[in-house]
Amino acid sequence: MEKGLNHIFPLPLFLDQAEGSEYELIQKELTTVKSKLKFNDRGSHMILNDDPFGSHFLSQYKCSHTLNFINSSIKSYINSLYGESNIKWKVIESWMTKTITGRSSREHSHNQVDISGVYYLDTNGKDGSLVMNNVHPHLLSNALLSEIYDGGLQLPLENGIIMLWPGQLRHRTQVNETYHERISISFNVILERKGMSLN
Repeated sequence: MEKGLNHIFPLPLFLDQAEGSEYELIQKELTTVKSKLKFNDRGSHMILNDDPFGSHFLSQYKCSHTLNFINSSIKSYINSLYGESNIKWKVIESWMTKTITGRSSREHSHNQVDISGVYYLDTNGKDGSLVMNNVHPHLLSNALLSEIYDGGLQLPLENGIIMLWPGQLRHRTQVNETYHERISISFNVILERKGMSLN
């Protein structure tokens, strides 16, 4: 430890942003696929494409630009944690979400996966940010910590941004209080480990 303030047990959240021609190709690819997907509005929260958690639309529709960007970001995330690594991974599912006025995502986690992520296809920057919940809620009775962590961590909201985090981390989105329909792509990733092959 060093003199001064030290953060212990930090959680690794990763942020990147598609830019230039890469961004344009991803946006065009996902916008085209969006017109082909069927969405199911159950009337209470976000509107997801059909069979969201049992399918992988990015793979099904061969969204190569998007998948290349996601995989590049995952590699950077893993290398940021461990240095140059030969760890293998696989994106196992993906889904597209529409969040209309008055809707939000309830607090939840993606318990059985190693990495969860989101990419913003269409946002006005005010239509409901992603919020990561405090992993130490029992500490919020402490006056020192409650002022810092009580509301969770609100993350940036901008087209082309990708965020990655440990799948067990509980998160939610704020209510979309604008008339803009936010479109995001979520996905789950598993890492290869001893005794488990991704083939």
